[in-house]
Amino acid sequence: IVRLGYRGYESGSLFADEKVYQNLYGAKEAGLRVGAYFYSQAITPQEAAEEAAFALEILDGFRLDMPVVFDWEFVSGSAARTDNMDAITLTKCTVAFCEAIRAGGYNAMVYFNPYMAENFLNLLELQDLGYPFWLAHYTDTMTFPYRVQMWQYSYTGNVPGIEGGVDLN
Repeated sequence: IVRLGYRGYESGSLFADEKVYQNLYGAKEAGLRVGAYFYSQAITPQEAAEEAAFALEILDGFRLDMPVVFDWEFVSGSAARTDNMDAITLTKCTVAFCEAIRAGGYNAMVYFNPYMAENFLNLLELQDLGYPFWLAHYTDTMTFPYRVQMWQYSYTGNVPGIEGGVDLN
């Protein structure tokens, strides 16, 4: 799953990942199934739709094997513009991003952890809309009450050529 880009924590500006094309094409050349994600800091559905349009512009028809993922997370220890996010608004942002991605011809997916699921997302609504879930839950056994299509169970994996811990799914 390749990061396409992100929105700045404080500025709200949009940025492409500096290695997005190297990573997309390199993963394909290595024979890997490829998906993508956008690290969102949207605070309105309009901003989330803007992020999706930006992601689609980066992809420019690139053939993915897996979905484009909406990854919205709180930023700790920062004066982030997202500090006052609520569940209704975040769910609307999630839908806006995912619907724009679908309209762009790609499958959409939602990334979250149990805290986000319990406090900031209406999973029933998102499930009813048919969005697959990618859960970051660092445990040995899956105990989450919703069906998830991807489970991120660790962030301490090792991959040759990558410095530091790597997420394992």
